[in-house]
Amino acid sequence: MSEELNRETAVRCEDFESLAVLYACDELDATARAATEAHAAHCAVCAALLSREARLQQEIASFDQPADVLDRSGLLLAQCRSELAEALDDRAARANQLGWRTLVSPLAWWTVLRDTLVYHPAMSMAALVVVSFLAGVAGQRMRVTPVITTTAPASTTTSAQPKVTEQQLQNAGSANVAWVTPSGSLTPTVQVQFMSQAPMNIVGPPDNADVQRALTFVLANGHRFDATARMDSLDVLRTRCVDPEVRHAVCSAALTDPYPGVRIKALEALQGYEQDSTVQQTLAEALQNDDSPSVRAQAVNLLNNFFNAGHVSSAVDPNIVAALRDRVRNDPSNYIRQQSAAALRQLNSK
Repeated sequence: MSEELNRETAVRCEDFESLAVLYACDELDATARAATEAHAAHCAVCAALLSREARLQQEIASFDQPADVLDRSGLLLAQCRSELAEALDDRAARANQLGWRTLVSPLAWWTVLRDTLVYHPAMSMAALVVVSFLAGVAGQRMRVTPVITTTAPASTTTSAQPKVTEQQLQNAGSANVAWVTPSGSLTPTVQVQFMSQAPMNIVGPPDNADVQRALTFVLANGHRFDATARMDSLDVLRTRCVDPEVRHAVCSAALTDPYPGVRIKALEALQGYEQDSTVQQTLAEALQNDDSPSVRAQAVNLLNNFFNAGHVSSAVDPNIVAALRDRVRNDPSNYIRQQSAAALRQLNSK
């Protein structure tokens, strides 16, 4: 068992350069650091590379950093790190999505087909001929299924009785969300398309009962709808977080959505509502329990911005204080530890 573990954690020379940079910047966890040191101990070439990176890092650290003057609060650095981590999470999620959803996801099939056609022109021409022939035959035999369109007029309240039934939502297999405000209109308009045996379009302003219900349904069903549809739903719902029901749905997505990018976007949508007890509980739980460092960084950034704006009061959830103290001691990210400590200092100074 020990030999198998060593083989799994062994570092190869071709991978060592990137590890050496992370090692010198103190961005590796304990297991990766140990593996890096073990490899350098018996490889003179990699040991020299590791020594060079360590010296370079020391020299850089000895210089005055312009960023320390231009960004004393650290918010710009925090944003850059968060966006980088989010991009890496996005790339990994897309790779996983194509790995296990290729057989069931139309988007995954389209991605594979697109790449095949782009890099194989002859195959593209043959495929187009076949598709054209089949489309002509099918067009004569297939009966077109009408699309049910629910167009809601502009309104300023969500109290109207929804026209979309629960069964219609449950039958949906995929969804597409987009802003479709007509040119020259002052009223923002959203279109939610559900694909099923009876396709359905829901069009209306963000505060329309059917639109809002459809969007929260998409957001709550991360296992059924792809991440793009959930992200687009959040783009609309963030304008409606003043509604307690919408805010609750966004809080739930921030804690339970399987995709880190969606959880981060949900936390962003809650900015400005940190006084709400449910939002505070959400921030505390995300900071304490989320396995993505990008999500935890977003949570602690929101708390710091909230405290820096002077909104600290006795109403701060005790769970937030407990989460911040735990992150100071235990978070593997140096950035999150620093920002958690800064938030605690803000609390103690009030």
